[in-house]
Amino acid sequence: MLTAVDDSVRLVVDRPYKAGEPIIVWCGPQPNSRLLLNYGFVDEDNPYDRIAIEASLNTEDPQYQEKRMIAQRNGKLAIQKFQVCVGKEKETISEMLPYLRLGYISDPDEMQCILSSEGDTCPVIPCSERAVLDQLVVYLKSRLAGYPTTLDEDESMLADGNLEPKKEVATRLVRLEKKMLHSCLQAANEFISGLPDHTVSPCHALYAPELK
Repeated sequence: MLTAVDDSVRLVVDRPYKAGEPIIVWCGPQPNSRLLLNYGFVDEDNPYDRIAIEASLNTEDPQYQEKRMIAQRNGKLAIQKFQVCVGKEKETISEMLPYLRLGYISDPDEMQCILSSEGDTCPVIPCSERAVLDQLVVYLKSRLAGYPTTLDEDESMLADGNLEPKKEVATRLVRLEKKMLHSCLQAANEFISGLPDHTVSPCHALYAPELK
């Protein structure tokens, strides 16, 4: 690490180094998006890499205040950012499901029942579960489609080795982001495959939660 000593900077190392030997400096637990902005590189094997998915309760929902209270009771906000960490994409999708289920509740009696209970008690209703997962799939596909290139095109450009340095590091960054999004999409599809009844149509929700 680097420390300030009077009017100079001291580099503290973890072992003896020989003259001319490269020194690797760890920049701390930062996602690749921050490493690129702060230091100009990305780490292909960064265990701290992550992307965010923002979910929010619909403010037009007549039961918005009640849903906000339930979300807060379970440690979530009306506008909640879910951090998708590399290698833990399925866990994050699973964490999002109770929050999204809450947004699909429309029956006032059911809402009062949840309010009077404790903890995360949103029931898993087949039609709403399918709707929640379908919404996630549509969102993830849309987010992937928002990139100007596909994951396969990124792989091809990097394999060619003809990119200028700035273009190459930017391509490496978005490729890693897309890999996490593809893993999230795979997880959502696996949850759909695990539903007990695939003949159930997804419920229509007037005030479905929003995803960004």
